[in-house]
Amino acid sequence: MRSSRFSPLRESMWFVPGLMVLGAVLVAQGVIWVDLWLDERALDVLPDSFLLGVEGSRGILVAVGGSVLAVAATTFSITMSVIATASSTYGPRLVRNFMADRSNQRVLGLFVATFVYCLMVMRRVQDATDGITFVPHVAVYGALVLALASVAALVYFLHHISDVIQVSTLIRRVRTELERAVDAVYGSGAEDRVAAGPLGAADAVVLAPRAGYVTSIDAPTLARAAEGVGVAELTVAPGTHVMAGEPLARVRGAEAMSRLVVEHVHIGDTRTPAQDVGFAVQQLLEMAVRAVSPSTNDPYTARNVVEELASGLVPAMRHPAPGAGWADGEGVVRVIWPVPSGTALVDLVFDDLRNYAAGDPAVVHASLRLAARIARVAAPDTVVRLHEQVDALLDRAAREGVPEIDLGRLRAAREELPAVRE
Repeated sequence: MRSSRFSPLRESMWFVPGLMVLGAVLVAQGVIWVDLWLDERALDVLPDSFLLGVEGSRGILVAVGGSVLAVAATTFSITMSVIATASSTYGPRLVRNFMADRSNQRVLGLFVATFVYCLMVMRRVQDATDGITFVPHVAVYGALVLALASVAALVYFLHHISDVIQVSTLIRRVRTELERAVDAVYGSGAEDRVAAGPLGAADAVVLAPRAGYVTSIDAPTLARAAEGVGVAELTVAPGTHVMAGEPLARVRGAEAMSRLVVEHVHIGDTRTPAQDVGFAVQQLLEMAVRAVSPSTNDPYTARNVVEELASGLVPAMRHPAPGAGWADGEGVVRVIWPVPSGTALVDLVFDDLRNYAAGDPAVVHASLRLAARIARVAAPDTVVRLHEQVDALLDRAAREGVPEIDLGRLRAAREELPAVRE
């Protein structure tokens, strides 16, 4: 199961550019060493027409460095503008999708790295007043190569930023996160789970060391580390908010097992969708709810979002909650952690749709189609809950004043919901 322990680094705007700046410093130093090696041996590797003077080299480096720094500032301003627009239009929880965009991070990193490279090279350009004349020709031509790469990156950035602000692209990205979260919890990421019952009597209760959200649980690694140590029954799941001193798990093995639980249950300041299916679902639901609000009035986007929910929920229902435990190398259950049931996911989705979107016939119709898709593969208890949720949704739609002609169509669509299987 994939951990989100390092998600804050992957989603930060500084990590990738910082690595690229460090790389620029190292590359600049390496290329200057090459220039020194060539200069000491008086090897004419460049034609005379390509040789640069001191002033010409400095002029090139100043022009390239200054230009890319100005472009970097403009790029950063455009990115911040897009983030502000996304926050107000689609919801603040979706801002992380733009901050985690690797293309934006790499483009910004290239601009800043080019500027730093030019600074590092320019400090080694020396004229006669410095006691010796030295022009790092290879390094200066490297700056020109980076300048051309920066121009290409700018063109790409303008295309990319125009694409990512489209609602269809954003929906696709959030849907992909939901699919990955479902796969981690219900699909291939959970293949190593085994059946496990309740822990029973416990030696101790593990308490949270700090307040925040459980961002990820590295259960397989915890199970291997707990071999011969003890057993833990987790009382939290990714997405659970805890206060300092609240229970994380019940354990057998007391002190040693408690220490392992604290090391492998990661708590952060915000929720992430890596293992948190509920958060991934809520990101899509937030887009739908905002789309049907009076200020936005975009039922078509809301309908598309509801349709995309099926991409994650149907696989989750097709792979019912797997075994609730992880075993060590000897096959002994060491970690017990029940996953969200199909009924819980259905309630999460349809509670919001009923409360915020029941007044729009198009969204209600998409919700009925979603219910039918889920019911075809869901367990009997989940199908029962779907029937209850659909009936409540139609009742709410009638109270919201949906015209009778639309209610007739919705009741007809209700008949397509599969019956409860015995």
